[in-house]
Amino acid sequence: MAFAADVDMPTSLPAVSGLNGKLQGSVGWIDFNNISSDTVFRGGASLSVPVGDMFGLQADLAVVDAYSDTAVSGTLHAFTRDPNSYLLGVIGGYGNVGSTDVFYTGPEVELYLNSVSLEASAGYMNVDFGSTSKDKVFAIADVALYATDNLRLSVGGRSIAGFESANAGLEWFLGDIGLPASFTVNGSVGEHGYTEVSAGFNLYFGGDSSKSLIRRHREDDPRNRSLDIFGDAGAGAINGVFNSAPPPPPPPPPCTESCG
Repeated sequence: MAFAADVDMPTSLPAVSGLNGKLQGSVGWIDFNNISSDTVFRGGASLSVPVGDMFGLQADLAVVDAYSDTAVSGTLHAFTRDPNSYLLGVIGGYGNVGSTDVFYTGPEVELYLNSVSLEASAGYMNVDFGSTSKDKVFAIADVALYATDNLRLSVGGRSIAGFESANAGLEWFLGDIGLPASFTVNGSVGEHGYTEVSAGFNLYFGGDSSKSLIRRHREDDPRNRSLDIFGDAGAGAINGVFNSAPPPPPPPPPCTESCG
């Protein structure tokens, strides 16, 4: 496989090339210690719009279903970006998991170093359980290598409301065969014996149909942060899914003379 040593990006690009977006979907298998494994479904949608040449806005939606709980989340981005160098912005959003409401906000940043992207977001979360609420934090970091302009390999870490996990992913864009879509594979491991694998598709629309994957990621829509926060074990961590495991059996009664 030939590595992309340099990325041929046009100069003097706007923060967002034009009205554009993507639809995301995946299905996978998820497991925790002492909890039976389950199927996890994810769906996401993003829409980006330019605000002049220097700024952009994006709206994200996400739905995640596992362990009979459905997480629904929406996120707004406001950012400035030089597609040849960086993105700087702020996000804010709301999510619901069962009877739990979650509000979150914080900065996000991306740095573009030829074929490598460094991406991070972190901030404050308020988790409202109805009768009580807790102040939490979230932190998300990814390092992505574009092995070719249409193949992204990534590794990263998540800390969502105190639950920590690591992940690796692949996205292969099918533009070479005329489809504005990509195939994705992701795997995650974390606390409480958390393990997950999933596969899915992303469908891109708007913008220049001839763009490569790396240009779409840097010139069009940033990451769907709703899926980043609620997409793996984050929703389960917020809603206390780990505590839904059945309690261990009681110890046997003490032995008496009748035990023999």
